[in-house]
Parts: sequence; structure tokens; C-alpha cells
Amino acid sequence: MQNLDALPAEIARRDPQDYAVDGVVPAVALAPTTVEEVSACLAAANDAGLGVIPWGGGSHMGLGNLPASYDVALDLRALDGVAHHEPDDLTISVRAGCTIAELDRHLAEHGQVLPIDVARPESATIGGVVAAGLAGPRRFGYGSLRDLLIGITVVLPDGRIAKGGGMVVKNVSGFDMMRLYYGSLGSLAVITQVNMKVIPRPRAQRSVVARFPTLTAAVEAAEAVRTSQLVPTAIVVLDEGATRRAELPDARWSLCLRCEAPPVAVVRQAERIAAAVRNGAEAAEIVENDETTGLWQRIALALDAAPAADTIGVRVGAAPSQLSVVSEAAANELAALDLATELTLDLGSGLCYVRAMGEPAAMRRAWEELAQLGLHATLLTAPHGIKSDTDVFGRKPAGFETMRALKAEFDPRGTLNRGRFIGHL
Repeated sequence: MQNLDALPAEIARRDPQDYAVDGVVPAVALAPTTVEEVSACLAAANDAGLGVIPWGGGSHMGLGNLPASYDVALDLRALDGVAHHEPDDLTISVRAGCTIAELDRHLAEHGQVLPIDVARPESATIGGVVAAGLAGPRRFGYGSLRDLLIGITVVLPDGRIAKGGGMVVKNVSGFDMMRLYYGSLGSLAVITQVNMKVIPRPRAQRSVVARFPTLTAAVEAAEAVRTSQLVPTAIVVLDEGATRRAELPDARWSLCLRCEAPPVAVVRQAERIAAAVRNGAEAAEIVENDETTGLWQRIALALDAAPAADTIGVRVGAAPSQLSVVSEAAANELAALDLATELTLDLGSGLCYVRAMGEPAAMRRAWEELAQLGLHATLLTAPHGIKSDTDVFGRKPAGFETMRALKAEFDPRGTLNRGRFIGHL
């Protein structure tokens, strides 16, 4: 392809075979090491009419429609590390390629934490997590990562470098631009640095795990806690398959609640929650501090969007009070298709996560049925064939025309993630 000659020759190159998206291999993989090099790559690609897909750790690359054009992979992992940290102000600025595990280790040295759930923290990068906009169960206790963003640096498709927000928690000037890029799947600009609020690291944590014979009983117990004065930071209900994935004792339905606070408060909170859910439960036990982190990382595996060749992952959104109704409908649809399935209900966020494994035709039928449930549905990951002739983001949202206008304004030549966002933008 002659247009590839327009790309900067001085930028480091990688093996394109390592950057396939839904089976599509790019012609070139570039690995810039500075924001200026990212700018040069994008400006050249934009001028040459090349399609570019930004690449972080690759852990969320299952999310998105099939690429309409994929000429250049832009590997951002060399933009790593912490750029600036103000421990006394509980704010931090991190380059896009910094992994969640690296960030967590840095914050731990200062007794702080970024309270998000990521399934593969050693590979997932902060830029990729912000672009994908995926939330986890701790959103119930701390809000989503979107709520923690206070500033951002991006490179627009034409190579211009733009900044929004700053390092101040109460930033009231200008437009709230950083949240525009959250969940945009890198379709508007390439994220190179993010500024965030962090919180003091909880000194202790425990989890309550209870087993129930029915979905109704598990959800009723979860709702009793969610609407009480008890303050768990995460509430999820797992079916039998998801329970096995989380390596919990066998149960038809499991309820898991996370508590994070000073040691004495955590002990008291966990005991009160366990007492609250025992009514109707077959058993309830408390998971101690050391085991709680591992438990919730295993639960997060049911929620992620890593590429999968033999599995579909679907997220269905609903009001928390309606989540059990949606989940039961999903379970019935999947049972009729004879698929191996896992259901995880994030009661705090109003999200039902479904994973299904089986014949391709049955998995496609499952997506078609699940896409009609709840307020919205997203196909988080699926084999290439199931993504054909569908929009993995399901029904178009009410603001779709605004999104189309933003894409036309920010990326008029369709350079970034061409065809992969909502409505194949």
C-alpha cells in the first residue's frame, strides 16, 4: 500500500500479527514513545487516508464492531508510568500506557488506591480502560471511573494535541471535555494522559458470600442490603456457572457483598450484612481480608471484554429494581438454546452480564434475543462471525445523532477506529 510510505519512518515498529482485531491484521504497527510521536503518526495517517486503531494492553479489544478499515495499529504502551502525583491532594496524572497493576503498586506506596475493578490489571492500561468505559461492581460504592476523571490529554486525528480539565478536584472552568472521551472507544481522539481523583486505601476489607436456592431469594436479600443503611461497596449475584468461575463453593445462586473501611468498622459491617442476608440463605460466610482481593478479581473476569473465539459476552442494563426480571428472562432465553452460560448481576450498577458458550448459530441467536432485553444491551465480545451484520452496541441511544455530529467534527476523515463505535461510526 503506497500510502503507508507517508508514515514517519523514525517511529518504532512492531509485528502487525500481534495486533489483530476480530481477525483483521493491520499493515503496520507503530509504537510511539512520546505524545509528539503520537501526533506525528496520526497526522500522517490522517493525511494519507489510513485507518488507525489505538492499542493499549489489548485486554478490551473484544469490544467494538468489526473494523471498516484497519491499516495502522498505534501501540501506546511505551507512554507508561506516572506523570505527576499530588498525594496530599489525592490527585494523580498517569500516562495512557500505564497498567492498572503498575498504578496500583505506585498508589499503595502512598496508602492510596484507584477504586476500579479490572479483570487483567497486569495488562490493562489506564488509557484503554478509560476509552472502553467499562465499570465494575465497586461503582456502587465509589462511582465510576468517569466520575474520578479531572483532566485529560488527547491527540486529535489531525495531530493536534488537546487538553481538558486539570489537577484540581473542583474544576469548574470550561467544558467537561475529559468525560466526552470516556467510553468513546478511541473514536474521537487518542488518549495519552489522564488525571484522576484517588482515595485513601481502605485499611481493611471483607466480603460476605451467601448461597441461595433461587434467583428471587438472592436478589431479595441483595435488595434488602442495598436499600438499608448498610454500606457495602459492591453487590453482585452469581448463577451456578459464574459461581464456579469465581471459585466459590457450589451454589445455584451466590450473593457476594464487599466491605471496605477501617478494621473495626469492616468487622462490624460484615457481621451486620451477614446477619441481614442469612434469612432465606442456605449458608452465609465471611471472606477475610487476604482473600477478598482475589475473590473480586475472579468475579471481574465475568465482566470483561477480552477477545474470545468461542464465547459471547453480553451486558444488559436495567433499573436495579428490574434487574432480576431481566436476568430471569435472559436465563430462560439461554436455557431454550441449550448453551453453557454464566450470569452475573451487578445490583449496584443495574447491569446483567451474560457469558454463553456453544454452537455459533445458537450464540448468535442468543445475542439477538438478549439485545431486546432491558434498557440497552452491548455485545462485549464475540467470535468474528457473530459480529457480522449486527451493531454490537445494540439499539441506538437517544443521543445518537449528537454522537454522529461529534464524530464528524472531531474525526471528519474517519481515521480512528473506523466503523467500530455505536452505529458503525
